[in-house]
Amino acid sequence: MTTAADLLAAGKAALVRGDWALARPLLADAVERHETADGLYQLARAVEWAGDYQDAIALYERAFVAYRELGESRIPALIAGRELSFLHAAVYGNDAVAAGWLARARSLVYEAGECVESGWVELAEALVTEDGESKLAHAQAALDIAGRLNDADLRFCALSNVGVALVLQGRIDDGMRALDEAATAAAGREVTDYITAGEIYCHMLLCCELTLDVRRAQQWSAVATGHGTRENSPWVSAICRTHYGAVLTAAGQWDEAERELRASIDLYDASYRALRSGAIVRLADLRVRQGRYDEAGRLLAGFEFDAFAVRPLARLHLVRGEHAMARRLLRRVVGTTGDAASGDDATHPLELALLAEVEAAAGNLDEARAVCKRLSSVVAVAQVPRIRAFAEYAAGVVCAAAEDPDALAHFEAALPLFAEAELPLEEARTRLAISQAIAATEPEVAAAEARAALEVFERMAAFADADAAANHLRGLGVHGGRPARRTAGPLTRRESEVLAHVAEGLTNEQIAARLYISKRTVEHHVGSVFAKLGVATRAEAAAYALREEPKPATAVRNGA
Repeated sequence: MTTAADLLAAGKAALVRGDWALARPLLADAVERHETADGLYQLARAVEWAGDYQDAIALYERAFVAYRELGESRIPALIAGRELSFLHAAVYGNDAVAAGWLARARSLVYEAGECVESGWVELAEALVTEDGESKLAHAQAALDIAGRLNDADLRFCALSNVGVALVLQGRIDDGMRALDEAATAAAGREVTDYITAGEIYCHMLLCCELTLDVRRAQQWSAVATGHGTRENSPWVSAICRTHYGAVLTAAGQWDEAERELRASIDLYDASYRALRSGAIVRLADLRVRQGRYDEAGRLLAGFEFDAFAVRPLARLHLVRGEHAMARRLLRRVVGTTGDAASGDDATHPLELALLAEVEAAAGNLDEARAVCKRLSSVVAVAQVPRIRAFAEYAAGVVCAAAEDPDALAHFEAALPLFAEAELPLEEARTRLAISQAIAATEPEVAAAEARAALEVFERMAAFADADAAANHLRGLGVHGGRPARRTAGPLTRRESEVLAHVAEGLTNEQIAARLYISKRTVEHHVGSVFAKLGVATRAEAAAYALREEPKPATAVRNGA
């Protein structure tokens, strides 16, 4: 006869093999026959693995109580700090309860003394702190504990946290080396716990986003996404896709970025619902880059609290001429330390670069120069070409606003750095800035640079930037090369609906599903729209729609 102990042993063995689907019914049967602290804990792990996070929270809480009734400290500390503290924040958005569980974990590891569980609580502390030095101290403490107790999962997870902390301090090369090692250990199955491996991949892609490391992100993303799919970890795919979508946005691969970000939103809805704002604000950043400002504003509404909303929201205020609002947002992040570099500047180089643009646009040239000086200090520490590119561009913008001839040298220095970093929008914007700087002295070269910029803007469907480049070319007496609208008749109502959806970035198949018509019918309408507007690509049609065509009510997405 199979006993509860037999079922528990079989369920634990299935978890070790990664077979959560088999483990769950075995463990549920074991707990039903004879409820134990270990049985509840293992069942909670299986249920979490299956993606039933609310049930997992309830089971972890029952396991915590059962272990405490036995006088245990170590496993309850692990449950409180690594599981319940995070899950209450990620699933329910209940930060007060999460903080309470983390405080309980601290007390329990103090009671237990040094153990592997104390290292995991150190990493829970590292996750929630916003202070860079404190984050590094907690991560290093966990790494030291892992070394003394010879625990591989703790070691590599701690190493990835050390990497994040170093990147946030501006020590980017050191941080990324640590992350590469940790991610390699996860990929090589030296890390046995699926949650730990998922965390490591997410840390890697977060830092790729923070440093705009396009190539490294592309190399690790497939590994991370494969892990999330193989291990049935929707939260891994959700978090990794969020960061990778942001990297693809920076890399100008906007169709792919949109797919990743929308997929991450769906995955968050099935897992860590309280974290979905991260994907939404990154989608808003894509919309700002596309020049779809109204959509960006709607996406950002209600999510201004998200740290990654600062740049798209500030850029949105800047393009609308709301300099004071943009300045206030950015100053909240980078401070008001005048021309003295702050210890946190290394964490926010891109915010500093944008602030320099905002101050220059507002005519606050002394403040803009002070920000550029702070940014130069960051570049001296980080020694990363991508960061230097933004610093040079910002300095060029400030010099141009002051009519300083040094502007051209700064733009020329930024151009190859943006190209090397594979940041096409910034590269094209720099070309346009160079064209504007030499328009009076070298009009032919200026026209060539502006045409090159316009070609990139139109290919990417960066509508506002394309209009700016076309207007500049007209000022040089050069036709912008954008096709004129033909006069084959006005668009029908259905054609206008199709055009609105093309402007949203939908494929023909997606439009067909949205309008409840066949894909072949959509293809017919798209061809008719192209002919009537005199455009050759979806990007050109979308650019026309956002400039001139009013959106029909039926084409507006709910909440977007």
